[in-house]
Order: sequence, then C-alpha cells, then structure tokens
Amino acid sequence: MKNSVLLFGVGLLMLLTGCKKAFQYSLLEVRPLARDLNSKAIDKINSLPQKSTFTFLVISDTQIALGELKDFVKYANKHYQNDEIAFVLHGGDITDFGANYEYNDYYNDIKKLKFPTIATIGNHDMLGNGSEIYRQYFGPDNFTFRYAKNTFIVFNSNSRERGFDGTLPNEEWITQQLQNTDAEQTDNIFFLSHVAPMSTDFDPNKVDSFTKMLASTDKARLSIHGHTHVFFYDEPYNDGMQYLVAPSLEKRSFIEITVQHQSVSINPIYY
Repeated sequence: MKNSVLLFGVGLLMLLTGCKKAFQYSLLEVRPLARDLNSKAIDKINSLPQKSTFTFLVISDTQIALGELKDFVKYANKHYQNDEIAFVLHGGDITDFGANYEYNDYYNDIKKLKFPTIATIGNHDMLGNGSEIYRQYFGPDNFTFRYAKNTFIVFNSNSRERGFDGTLPNEEWITQQLQNTDAEQTDNIFFLSHVAPMSTDFDPNKVDSFTKMLASTDKARLSIHGHTHVFFYDEPYNDGMQYLVAPSLEKRSFIEITVQHQSVSINPIYY
C-alpha cells in the first residue's frame, strides 16, 4: 500500500513538473509571471528614435485566439524590421475569464514579439480577480505615454462591468490629461480603450459627454478600441472625431497605422 501511494505521488509530481503551463489551483489565483509590462514597454518606446513619421500596429481580443496570437508574433517578427514599427497596441480582452493562467499564456507568447507592446484592460479581463492580475501584470488601468509629438491616453471604458455606476470611463481623469498635454509640443492625441462609445456596453449616460470631450480638441486624431471583434473605422458622431475598432485576432487580422505629422492612415492587414 505504501509503495502504491509513493508511486502515485511520484507520478503526480512528474506530471505537474512536466507540464508546460504553471499549475493553477484556482481561477481566483493571482500569480503573474511578470510585472509592470506597460511601464517597461513605455521605457523602450522612450528610448527609440522619435520620428514624425512612424507606424504602429493594433491587435485586440486575443482571448479566443491563442494560436492566432502565436502566428501574429511570428508574422510581425518576420515581416517588419525593427525600425519599421514603433510599438504595438492591444485593445483589450487579453483573457476570457480573467484567470491568471490566461494572462500567463498571453505573456508567454507576447514576450517573443520584438516590438514594445502596450495593453489596455478589456471587460473579460475584469472577471474574477482579473482586474488585480491586470494591474500587477501591466500597471494602472488609466495612463498616458508619448512618442515624438504624439500623446496616447489609455483608459478603462468597461462600463458594464461596473454596473454603469458612472465611474467608467473616468472623464475627469481624461479631461485632466487633455489639459496637461502641451499643445505646442503635440501634433496628435490618440485614445485607447476596450469598449467604444458606440457599444451598448459603454455607459449610455456618458456617451454624449464623452464624445464631446474627445472632439473638443483639434489635436484629437483617433480613438482606438476592440470588443466587438469586427473592423470598424468611421466618424459616427459627425464631429470630426474618427473611431477605429480593431477586429479580434481570431480573424487573423490586425491594423497597421501610419502617422505622418498630422495625417493618419489605417490599413487592415490579413496574415
């Protein structure tokens, strides 16, 4: 009997240590493999040559596209030289259930990408302990960064996950970022969040004030989102503000955005 128990224990230990994924005891576990990925990516972006003409990529909703994410990393590494792409933006929904192992799966793939990557938080990323895992893995929900004469304002817009309680998106914080932006040193302002104001998952009581806020400055060029899994690029509020929704990477598609001074071009790429 003792030998049987010993053999079972040894076999179980070999099974666990032989797995490629870290063993997870609970979906509520918080045990990230890395910390502050957005801050580290911003440091890399700040160290790059700051160009007035540059290109960045947008991917989104990779929670149902792990195989496609692996292929994207291989494709981008092969098809773009280091100086061709400044960085990559992720439009949120890194995970499906906000689980630690899903964040780890994403990290194990994206760390092989040779370009700095910034990720906003998606609504699925807030499930369970997902919000806490996101903050440990990536940092704050709301933050800004700059590249050359361009400001990127990244924020949490997953209103439904807060029961439309008026806290998301944090318009007071976004307004403050706009006020803090040096107009003389800025050609363009870009916004990045998961849920676009056109979605029913965006707080309906905030749509008017939010869209007016974004369109209030002539520096605002583009608001970038994910969530609906389909490509969208238009001016839905007839206010001069362009909105882009990136498709799920499951569709084997991402967006290539080229900025030339105050001009922005959008190019969907299929791989």
